[in-house]
Amino acid sequence: MKKLLKFDIIHPPEYLQKKIAEWDDLEELSLAQYRERLINLRSNYSDYYTYHLNETGAWKAEEFFLLDKVYLEKVARETLGTGRFLLKLKSKIAAKFFRKYDYYRDQVIDSYIKKFNPDVIFVRSQPIPSAFWQRYRHNTLLVSRLSARLPKLWHPNDWDLIYTDQPDFQRFFQLHGTDTIINDQGFDIRVPTELENREKKYDCSFVGGLGTQNFTERTEFIHAIASKTDFKWWGYWWKYGGDGRKLKDFPFLHKTYQGYTSGLEMYQTFLDSKISLNDYVDTANGIGFNQRMFEVMGVGGFLLTRWAPNFESTFPAGIFATYTDEKDCLKKIAYYLANEQEREKIAAAGKKFIAENYDYTRITASFANDLNKRLS
Repeated sequence: MKKLLKFDIIHPPEYLQKKIAEWDDLEELSLAQYRERLINLRSNYSDYYTYHLNETGAWKAEEFFLLDKVYLEKVARETLGTGRFLLKLKSKIAAKFFRKYDYYRDQVIDSYIKKFNPDVIFVRSQPIPSAFWQRYRHNTLLVSRLSARLPKLWHPNDWDLIYTDQPDFQRFFQLHGTDTIINDQGFDIRVPTELENREKKYDCSFVGGLGTQNFTERTEFIHAIASKTDFKWWGYWWKYGGDGRKLKDFPFLHKTYQGYTSGLEMYQTFLDSKISLNDYVDTANGIGFNQRMFEVMGVGGFLLTRWAPNFESTFPAGIFATYTDEKDCLKKIAYYLANEQEREKIAAAGKKFIAENYDYTRITASFANDLNKRLS
């Protein structure tokens, strides 16, 4: 049986901190119990890869959650026991005299990797410099997945295999000599069974990141829509870089902001909304294939997304609606709010299409086949 250890995060981090503040039994939970609680949030990519790998019977796959101090401490207790106290002392020395501020984290991760002894390390999210993983390269296949902009301190040559859904990324990584595979976004059909079907609560909603560094065009567009229709949004404000404008500088976004969301709470918002708005204009070079599309359609929500040239060759007609600009978007919002039966018919067709074509059972089977070939 082959082993895979997947590194990921709960996103956004503020959502995780909100959940941790709500849980008053954390001290009582074992590492396995806490891991399961994080998985059950259904945040980010949850256990969508590892669950389906384990279901094959040929893999032992496990999640490791980064950027979570509670999780890290539970790992330290399990792998190091009382030895973690000495490690904390060493980490203070490393920070003070050598400016190694992540020494404790790195050593705890290292202890767990040595205990688990994986054949594959799959780093799905990238908060750690990619050079960190090189110490495992001789004995482990290093695999990454990237569909957003390049993370800081990350290099394609640090990986044996990279997955992406962006053709431009594939060409770029291959120019660096790194094996790169285009793989689909997906949706786990377990999720709808964990949601409540109820009367719609919102006319038009948006879930995602806004701000003036990574999402300037999207932010200005969503702000214009929020000023002219009944609108609410959840997500996070990218507070780094940009032109200095903050959320309060966009009065209609500031007024309609509902807070952080993720996982099942986010999925429930898609199902509770008459229209879920999607825009990828800043991040995908004109390609419409972001994860939000699959999440909205997967739960049975109605998706209104920016038109993209790849839609006709990638998706059948009648599973979502598109807009081209602000005027067209407002027109489509008004139309579909007034035509409930047509809207619900499109949403049902989208849910059916995603379940039949983009379930993680198929995606993980291809993923496992890729890994087996390279391990051989």
